[in-house]
Amino acid sequence: MPKTITVKKTTADDRAVTGKRGSSRSSTKAARRALRAAYRTRRGMAPLYATATQAIAGSVLAVPADGWKTAVAATAAGAVTTIAWGRWDARIGKKRLRKRLPRRADFIAAASAVTTGGGLVTAMAATGGLQLGHSPYPALLVAWGLGHGVYWWRRGKRTAAPAPALSQQLQDWQDKVARSDGPLPGSKLVDVITTDYGWTAVIVLSSGTWRKAVAATGDIAGALDLPEEMVQVEKAVGQSARRAIIAVFNRNPLQDGTTYPGPQILNTATGQAEVGIFYDGKPARYAFWKPSGPVHTVVYGATDGGKSRFLDMLLGTERHNGIVSIVCDPQGGQSLPRWREAVDWYEDTAQGGLAQLYAIRNVMYERSGRYSLMEWTDHKGRTLRGRDHFVVGDPDPLISVTIDEAHRVLALPGAVALVLEIVLMARKCGIKLRLVFQGPKANMFGAGPESTDIREQLQSGNTVMFRTASALTDSIGLPGWEVNPSQLPMYWPDGTSTAGLGYIKGPDNRQAQFRAHFDRDPAHWATTGTTPTLEASAAAVAGKAYSERLERLAARLRGETVTLPAEATPTASAGLTDPIAAATAAIAAEAPAGSDDKVAAFLLQRARPVGRNVIAQETRLTVSAVKNALTRLKREGRAVDVGRGIWAHPDHADTPTDPTELSEAA
Repeated sequence: MPKTITVKKTTADDRAVTGKRGSSRSSTKAARRALRAAYRTRRGMAPLYATATQAIAGSVLAVPADGWKTAVAATAAGAVTTIAWGRWDARIGKKRLRKRLPRRADFIAAASAVTTGGGLVTAMAATGGLQLGHSPYPALLVAWGLGHGVYWWRRGKRTAAPAPALSQQLQDWQDKVARSDGPLPGSKLVDVITTDYGWTAVIVLSSGTWRKAVAATGDIAGALDLPEEMVQVEKAVGQSARRAIIAVFNRNPLQDGTTYPGPQILNTATGQAEVGIFYDGKPARYAFWKPSGPVHTVVYGATDGGKSRFLDMLLGTERHNGIVSIVCDPQGGQSLPRWREAVDWYEDTAQGGLAQLYAIRNVMYERSGRYSLMEWTDHKGRTLRGRDHFVVGDPDPLISVTIDEAHRVLALPGAVALVLEIVLMARKCGIKLRLVFQGPKANMFGAGPESTDIREQLQSGNTVMFRTASALTDSIGLPGWEVNPSQLPMYWPDGTSTAGLGYIKGPDNRQAQFRAHFDRDPAHWATTGTTPTLEASAAAVAGKAYSERLERLAARLRGETVTLPAEATPTASAGLTDPIAAATAAIAAEAPAGSDDKVAAFLLQRARPVGRNVIAQETRLTVSAVKNALTRLKREGRAVDVGRGIWAHPDHADTPTDPTELSEAA
């Protein structure tokens, strides 16, 4: 039977085993902590770690007899890698694989560290390692570490991430604008960008729309302790309605202005011209025409606002792009003197302006008659008869009628009715009106309810508003816009004029300050090129007021007193004494007897809004006669213009419009 040996385990033995395990665990934790600390300080302690690595490498490579060869190979590989790092700048297609090359000083320091460090390791490997005591290697390693370490540490301080350049603006916004009692509580700035003129950013509102930010422009300037004219806020086009764009100027970028480059500003493919720049340098565009026809224009501005120089630029552009310019300067020709002999028809009195409008009305109906029977080819190659839109140069040129100080012409008897007829009907015939006023008050457009209609029709096209004199009219000239042209300064801080500074509602539709190009030499564009003139058929119906215009101009230049021809002033058959009275009589003569009552009765019987074409078909009247009848009925309160060519009896004006009527309206 085998002998069994029993061993008794004592308490001392347990303590001995437990102590060894605890010691092992403690050392492991200490090592881990040391590694973590080394990793966290890897950037600052890099020179010390590199020095220690060299000492270890030199000692290890000294053990084999040919260890120095390995050191030489490693040094050569490090040198090649460093050179490649400092000079490599490859691309894949258009994509650059690195943002920028290292600085020259960094490249030299890296090359020195690799070559001298590699040489030191090679020397130690060849001579027996570190050799503490009388060996020079410990001192050389310390010198190497300190030399390269000083550069490394100084470079780290120099390239440490600086405080963001715009942190002060962001902090000011939070402290002064976005605080609970600030102009825009809870708002914030994003996409902050420095510019040549200051900085710009996107405002994100906590509630409300961009209009809230625009309305608070003055309060924002006050909160940031800036002049009001140095802060610009506008709608962020194409972004959330809660976002607006803010630009803060160190110096207004529009102060220097830009020079009119020439008639090439007009893009004949689109009908748009770059007539100035916005504060951010983007072009401000003006529409001469669009696919449906010419675009009417109204220009507002107080004295020295820049209206005349703006017109100089437009007239120069028209002359050199085949557009027929007809100009009335009722101030005796003083506002636009360079164009007296450079446009097709120039008048310098208000009465002459009326004669021009009367003749233009005749041209409008002459063209309308031709176009209604014209054969043309549509985009599908079909030959059609009757064209309902105007094409520039096919077959006739665009006619642009400019009336400066237009309130003087509209103040004459009958002028308002004539201008309203032209502004409503002339676009399809290739005629655009450009009226210029001091401001948008209703009395500027003449007396009577039609004056408001004229203003609305003109403002539906291009509206150019330079500095005005009254804050009460800002919203009238640019309805729905949160801008204040009356607050524009008259002078820049250096005392120069701000002429040409304003707002433009055109193709860009930006509620932002722009400044028109300045035509420094309008005489050059007025005396070069060829003056475009009316086509023969239009000239024939324009009458003697047009055909004798050059003779009257020559007489005025000789200092003689001139009068308009008899057909443009008194009408012998009716005993009329001015061209507008003649125009009014002509309008009435075109309407068959009882046409007004016939149209009014049809509207009452129809009992809902109806288009003009339908009225003409049902009453067997011409479209022209229906339009004229509706104009008179509206004046008498017997018809209501619902909009877009739709009319109704006053009793049925609130009845919903049948969608089919919109497609049938003229």
